[in-house]
Amino acid sequence: MKDATIERLSKIIAEPISGDGGSNNDKRIPRRPHIHVRLSLAEGWFSLFLLAVVVYSTIWSVEAANWVEHTNLLTLTTLIGLVVGVLAAKQRRIPRLFVHALAIGFGLLFAFWQTAGADYNGSIPAFSHSIYQWIALALSGGTSNDDSIFLFFITALGFLLAYTSAWLVYRTRKPWLMILANAIVLLINLSYIEDGYIVFLVVFLIASLLLMLRFYL
Repeated sequence: MKDATIERLSKIIAEPISGDGGSNNDKRIPRRPHIHVRLSLAEGWFSLFLLAVVVYSTIWSVEAANWVEHTNLLTLTTLIGLVVGVLAAKQRRIPRLFVHALAIGFGLLFAFWQTAGADYNGSIPAFSHSIYQWIALALSGGTSNDDSIFLFFITALGFLLAYTSAWLVYRTRKPWLMILANAIVLLINLSYIEDGYIVFLVVFLIASLLLMLRFYL
């Protein structure tokens, strides 16, 4: 009885997955892998919406001021900065300093590409020469009236502001610091434009309050 049990157990363990002489019921059909893609945030999508409202209240006030032409580029640049910031904050494998270096480099290159496309019909050498002339004039004590340089700066700052805002909320868990950074830019910009644009401040304050309540409660 003992030998029969051992022999039967050995047959079960050594049973082939498929064979020519086996029945259809004995053949094991390999299972297809199931791929599930799930996009979720522990803080909730509404928190991301409030973060976007806070940042865009600041950015759109700069666009409304219309300091130079093509400031509408800030809308796309800010969106890219928010996406990169959220992805950088959620990942845990790459060191922080390396992530920040990659983000800053990407933001500068993206702002450079957008500015070259807006003011120089996509000519990268022409815009590079303009930057070289601006640096040469700055070192020699001169001044330049090239608006493309200012557009490049505010576009790059728009990306960095959005990236930093997402990082402060989702990685360092300090939404009040994000609100403070955006409030400084917003108030400085509003001090130089018409009073009618105070609506940006109202939207900013409401979204900031809701974000703080949702984050802490």
